[in-house]
Amino acid sequence: MNQMKMTEEEFSTVLSFFRREYVPRKFFFLKAGQIAKYKAYINKGSVRNFTTDEKGGEHILYFSFEDWWVGDLESFYNQQPATINVQAMEDCEILCLQKNDLERLGEQIPKLKQLFVEKEKRSLFSHIQRLQEVKSLSAEDRYLNLINKHPEIFQRIPLQYIAMYLDIEPQSLSRMRKRLSCK
Repeated sequence: MNQMKMTEEEFSTVLSFFRREYVPRKFFFLKAGQIAKYKAYINKGSVRNFTTDEKGGEHILYFSFEDWWVGDLESFYNQQPATINVQAMEDCEILCLQKNDLERLGEQIPKLKQLFVEKEKRSLFSHIQRLQEVKSLSAEDRYLNLINKHPEIFQRIPLQYIAMYLDIEPQSLSRMRKRLSCK
């Protein structure tokens, strides 16, 4: 969040609107069906964003790490029930911002509004790219893309969740990793 040039006064103003929250590993920041009261910035930690089907199967949409905004944006902006779950994969420190505070901040500090727009565009582009990968790439190519984008992921996220994200069985992921490491 501090990549943007702000004066000390602006930075203090911005921080005054946020509520710091700690989400322990495995706890939920948001559950499907709840109204997203906050847009949250990950200061430290990682989360998984997933849906659950009618049989109880989980489908990981994406992982979020430091310097990412998380939550269900549709729920946040339209105040309707969330369709995704956001669960901490590590102990997380997040900075929470309510909708009315987001709007007030954008009015008080116009360059901050632009930062929010840029972050949301980055998120949108990432989601589109993820959808393209799921629809057009093999599991192996999705795995290689994941390693290239987030080489640290295997130290931070349990293999079962990475396999779920790649839409393959954990055993298949283990075999694939072993085979590719021998190349």
